[in-house]
Amino acid sequence: MMGASASSNPDSLGMIVSSMVMFLGAGAAVYLGYLPLRALISHQEQRYGTILRTNLLIDVGPRTVTVLSGAGMVLLGFCGFVITRSLVGVMIGMAVGVFLPSVVIRYLRRRRLERLEEQLVGGIQTLASGVRAGLNLVQSMELVARDGPIPLRQEFAHLLREYEYGVSLEEAMNNAAVRIGSGDFGLLFAALLTHRQRGGDLGLTLDRIGESVREIQRLENRVKTLTAQGRATARWLGVMPLVVLGIYYLIDPAGVRRLFIDDIGKLILLGIALLNVVGFLWVKKVVSIDI
Repeated sequence: MMGASASSNPDSLGMIVSSMVMFLGAGAAVYLGYLPLRALISHQEQRYGTILRTNLLIDVGPRTVTVLSGAGMVLLGFCGFVITRSLVGVMIGMAVGVFLPSVVIRYLRRRRLERLEEQLVGGIQTLASGVRAGLNLVQSMELVARDGPIPLRQEFAHLLREYEYGVSLEEAMNNAAVRIGSGDFGLLFAALLTHRQRGGDLGLTLDRIGESVREIQRLENRVKTLTAQGRATARWLGVMPLVVLGIYYLIDPAGVRRLFIDDIGKLILLGIALLNVVGFLWVKKVVSIDI
């Protein structure tokens, strides 16, 4: 019995030492990674705040997006573990959770920009009608800010709010052009700035701007129609590997799990992911035409 206790003491002592080393290592990792992680989260929150409150004009705090991102990472990581029963699935799920908020915000920003560009010609016509009715440029912008569709009236209301707070109209229009990030709006505000410097018939100027913007949008819609099949191919190219993997999981769950557990399976998945990304970017580059 004394021999058994003597042999068990070194084992227990080794377990205690290894546990202490693991605990100290985890504490050191948390201590060393806390400040960089905090700086990264702060930078990301500043970026979210700029996009949400400046580009999208949405009163949502960036900390809310950060909390939702953390919850999404945990949920998707758990789903990845349930599906694959491996650490690789957890990492993939958490990686998707990291990039998902940026993808959603980018989609909302692009959707808002498309709506703004669709409403721009109507807004220019409203400005021209107000000028011909005897109103000045600011009063005509107030018509758009009051009666225009959302989100166009939100942008003009924001522009006029800056003007009311003491910002010059020229600077407010430059801020709006940068904030919106659209070439059509940039053309409108540049033409209005030129008119304020050199004078002329503002109603005629607005009519010409409206015709130019309408022609540009017609050409852009034509390009989108011609490249619709290529863009659909790019989307299907990005989605099909996941669809095929899901079908195989329904047929042979154990075989699919082995892809995430075995080293050869991990290499196969890595190769599929790399080829899929290269193909998607290549097709997207081909169909991206800037006019």
